[in-house]
Amino acid sequence: MSLVVALAKSKEAVIGGDRRSITFLGSWPELEEELYCGRISDDEALLAKAMEIGAILQVTDGRDKVWRRGDLLVGEVTEITPQLERRRRIYLAPGSQLQVDITGKEVRIRDRGAMGCIIYGNRFTQQIAVSIVVQADGRVDEALIRKIFQEAAERTASISQEHVILKSEKMFSNPQKALDKALEEDCQENGWKLCDPL
Repeated sequence: MSLVVALAKSKEAVIGGDRRSITFLGSWPELEEELYCGRISDDEALLAKAMEIGAILQVTDGRDKVWRRGDLLVGEVTEITPQLERRRRIYLAPGSQLQVDITGKEVRIRDRGAMGCIIYGNRFTQQIAVSIVVQADGRVDEALIRKIFQEAAERTASISQEHVILKSEKMFSNPQKALDKALEEDCQENGWKLCDPL
Protein backbone atom coordinates (compact mmCIF):
# COMPACT_ATOMS: atom_id res chain seq x y z
CA MET A 1 0.00 0.00 0.00
CA SER A 2 1.40 3.34 -1.01
CA LEU A 3 -0.15 6.78 -1.43
CA VAL A 4 -2.87 8.09 -3.74
CA VAL A 5 -4.49 11.49 -3.20
CA ALA A 6 -7.59 12.38 -5.23
CA LEU A 7 -9.45 15.67 -5.37
CA ALA A 8 -12.81 16.29 -7.00
CA LYS A 9 -13.73 19.98 -7.25
CA SER A 10 -16.62 21.52 -9.12
CA LYS A 11 -14.59 22.40 -12.23
CA GLU A 12 -11.51 20.19 -11.99
CA ALA A 13 -10.26 16.83 -10.80
CA VAL A 14 -6.71 16.16 -9.64
CA ILE A 15 -5.11 12.88 -8.66
CA GLY A 16 -1.59 11.98 -7.56
CA GLY A 17 0.19 8.74 -6.85
CA ASP A 18 3.65 7.55 -5.99
CA ARG A 19 5.35 4.84 -8.07
CA ARG A 20 6.75 2.44 -5.46
CA SER A 21 6.05 -1.26 -5.46
CA ILE A 22 7.32 -3.43 -2.60
CA THR A 23 7.11 -7.20 -2.90
CA PHE A 24 7.79 -9.26 0.22
CA LEU A 25 9.06 -12.72 -0.68
CA GLY A 26 7.65 -14.60 2.26
CA SER A 27 5.86 -13.37 5.36
CA TRP A 28 7.67 -10.59 7.24
CA PRO A 29 5.00 -8.99 9.47
CA GLU A 30 7.59 -7.26 11.69
CA LEU A 31 9.17 -5.50 8.71
CA GLU A 32 5.81 -4.60 7.18
CA GLU A 33 4.62 -3.14 10.48
CA GLU A 34 7.73 -1.01 10.88
CA LEU A 35 7.55 0.17 7.28
CA TYR A 36 3.86 1.02 7.20
CA CYS A 37 3.73 2.78 10.57
CA GLY A 38 6.58 5.16 9.70
CA ARG A 39 9.54 3.74 11.65
CA ILE A 40 11.59 3.21 8.47
CA SER A 41 12.28 6.60 6.92
CA ASP A 42 14.44 5.87 3.88
CA ASP A 43 15.62 3.16 1.51
CA GLU A 44 18.91 2.61 3.32
CA ALA A 45 17.09 1.95 6.60
CA LEU A 46 14.67 -0.38 4.82
CA LEU A 47 17.46 -2.46 3.30
CA ALA A 48 19.39 -2.51 6.59
CA LYS A 49 16.33 -3.75 8.49
CA ALA A 50 15.63 -6.41 5.85
CA MET A 51 19.23 -7.67 6.10
CA GLU A 52 19.07 -7.65 9.90
CA ILE A 53 16.09 -10.00 10.03
CA GLY A 54 16.89 -11.95 6.85
CA ALA A 55 13.86 -10.69 4.93
CA ILE A 56 13.82 -10.85 1.15
CA LEU A 57 12.03 -8.10 -0.71
CA GLN A 58 11.94 -6.39 -4.08
CA VAL A 59 11.59 -2.61 -4.30
CA THR A 60 10.86 -0.91 -7.62
CA ASP A 61 9.73 2.61 -8.50
CA GLY A 62 8.09 2.06 -11.88
CA ARG A 63 4.46 1.28 -11.04
CA ASP A 64 1.77 3.70 -12.17
CA LYS A 65 -0.98 4.04 -9.56
CA VAL A 66 -2.82 6.86 -11.31
CA TRP A 67 -3.81 7.03 -14.97
CA ARG A 68 -6.25 8.50 -17.48
CA ARG A 69 -9.20 6.49 -18.71
CA GLY A 70 -10.39 8.61 -21.57
CA ASP A 71 -11.38 11.93 -19.98
CA LEU A 72 -11.62 10.41 -16.49
CA LEU A 73 -8.89 9.97 -13.88
CA VAL A 74 -8.30 6.68 -12.04
CA GLY A 75 -6.16 5.79 -9.03
CA GLU A 76 -5.53 2.50 -7.30
CA VAL A 77 -3.67 0.95 -4.40
CA THR A 78 -3.20 -2.82 -4.23
CA GLU A 79 -2.32 -5.56 -1.80
CA ILE A 80 -1.32 -8.85 -3.40
CA THR A 81 -0.52 -12.01 -1.47
CA PRO A 82 -0.23 -15.61 -2.71
CA GLN A 83 -3.74 -16.19 -1.36
CA LEU A 84 -5.55 -12.99 -2.31
CA GLU A 85 -5.49 -9.89 -4.47
CA ARG A 86 -7.16 -6.74 -3.15
CA ARG A 87 -7.50 -3.35 -4.79
CA ARG A 88 -9.03 -0.07 -3.77
CA ARG A 89 -9.80 2.08 -6.80
CA ILE A 90 -11.19 5.57 -7.35
CA TYR A 91 -12.70 6.99 -10.53
CA LEU A 92 -12.67 10.77 -10.71
CA ALA A 93 -14.19 13.59 -12.77
CA PRO A 94 -14.81 17.26 -11.98
CA GLY A 95 -17.70 17.26 -9.52
CA SER A 96 -17.87 13.52 -8.87
CA GLN A 97 -16.01 10.47 -7.54
CA LEU A 98 -16.68 6.72 -7.34
CA GLN A 99 -14.72 4.41 -5.02
CA VAL A 100 -14.68 0.61 -5.23
CA ASP A 101 -13.06 -2.30 -3.43
CA ILE A 102 -11.99 -5.22 -5.60
CA THR A 103 -11.29 -8.54 -3.88
CA GLY A 104 -10.25 -11.27 -6.27
CA LYS A 105 -12.84 -10.86 -9.04
CA GLU A 106 -15.57 -9.28 -6.89
CA VAL A 107 -16.20 -5.53 -7.01
CA ARG A 108 -18.13 -3.67 -4.34
CA ILE A 109 -18.95 0.03 -4.39
CA ARG A 110 -17.36 1.64 -1.35
CA ASP A 111 -18.56 5.22 -1.81
CA ARG A 112 -19.74 7.70 -4.38
CA GLY A 113 -20.17 11.39 -4.09
CA ALA A 114 -19.73 14.85 -5.45
CA MET A 115 -16.73 16.88 -4.31
CA GLY A 116 -14.03 16.09 -1.79
CA CYS A 117 -10.49 14.94 -1.10
CA ILE A 118 -9.84 11.21 -0.78
CA ILE A 119 -6.61 9.69 0.54
CA TYR A 120 -5.53 6.06 0.11
CA GLY A 121 -2.40 4.79 1.79
CA ASN A 122 -0.94 3.10 4.82
CA ARG A 123 -1.54 4.55 8.30
CA PHE A 124 1.56 6.71 8.26
CA THR A 125 1.14 8.22 4.80
CA GLN A 126 -2.52 8.92 5.53
CA GLN A 127 -1.56 10.71 8.77
CA ILE A 128 0.93 12.88 6.90
CA ALA A 129 -1.61 13.76 4.21
CA VAL A 130 -4.41 14.53 6.67
CA SER A 131 -2.09 16.70 8.78
CA ILE A 132 -1.08 18.78 5.76
CA VAL A 133 -4.72 19.16 4.66
CA VAL A 134 -5.72 20.28 8.18
CA GLN A 135 -2.87 22.81 8.29
CA ALA A 136 -4.19 24.23 5.00
CA ASP A 137 -7.72 24.53 6.51
CA GLY A 138 -8.96 22.00 3.98
CA ARG A 139 -8.04 24.16 0.98
CA VAL A 140 -6.69 21.39 -1.22
CA ASP A 141 -5.30 22.08 -4.67
CA GLU A 142 -2.64 20.65 -6.99
CA ALA A 143 0.19 22.47 -5.15
CA LEU A 144 -0.92 21.05 -1.79
CA ILE A 145 -1.08 17.54 -3.25
CA ARG A 146 2.51 17.96 -4.47
CA LYS A 147 3.51 19.07 -0.98
CA ILE A 148 1.91 15.95 0.52
CA PHE A 149 3.96 13.68 -1.73
CA GLN A 150 7.19 15.56 -1.15
CA GLU A 151 6.84 15.46 2.63
CA ALA A 152 5.73 11.83 2.71
CA ALA A 153 8.67 10.78 0.54
CA GLU A 154 11.07 12.46 2.97
CA ARG A 155 9.58 10.63 5.97
CA THR A 156 8.90 7.06 4.84
CA ALA A 157 10.42 4.43 2.57
CA SER A 158 6.94 3.08 1.80
CA ILE A 159 6.56 5.52 -1.11
CA SER A 160 8.85 6.57 -3.93
CA GLN A 161 10.62 9.90 -4.21
CA GLU A 162 8.96 10.31 -7.59
CA HIS A 163 5.23 10.89 -7.99
CA VAL A 164 2.75 11.49 -10.81
CA ILE A 165 0.00 14.13 -10.74
CA LEU A 166 -2.78 14.23 -13.33
CA LYS A 167 -5.46 16.86 -13.80
CA SER A 168 -8.71 17.05 -15.76
CA GLU A 169 -11.06 19.95 -16.45
CA LYS A 170 -13.31 17.96 -18.78
CA MET A 171 -16.89 18.64 -17.73
CA PHE A 172 -19.58 15.97 -18.10
CA SER A 173 -23.31 16.66 -18.23
CA ASN A 174 -23.70 13.67 -15.88
CA PRO A 175 -20.29 12.90 -14.31
CA GLN A 176 -21.59 10.09 -12.08
CA LYS A 177 -22.99 8.29 -15.10
CA ALA A 178 -19.60 8.59 -16.83
CA LEU A 179 -17.87 7.08 -13.77
CA ASP A 180 -20.41 4.24 -13.57
CA LYS A 181 -19.83 3.47 -17.25
CA ALA A 182 -16.05 3.37 -16.74
CA LEU A 183 -16.50 0.90 -13.87
CA GLU A 184 -18.81 -1.29 -15.95
CA GLU A 185 -16.28 -1.33 -18.79
CA ASP A 186 -13.44 -2.21 -16.40
CA CYS A 187 -15.53 -5.08 -15.02
CA GLN A 188 -16.10 -6.43 -18.53
CA GLU A 189 -12.43 -6.04 -19.54
CA ASN A 190 -11.05 -7.66 -16.37
CA GLY A 191 -13.67 -10.35 -15.81
CA TRP A 192 -14.80 -8.72 -12.55
CA LYS A 193 -18.25 -9.21 -11.06
CA LEU A 194 -20.03 -6.12 -9.73
CA CYS A 195 -21.72 -7.25 -6.51
CA ASP A 196 -23.57 -3.97 -5.94
CA PRO A 197 -26.02 -2.44 -8.37
CA LEU A 198 -24.99 0.87 -9.91
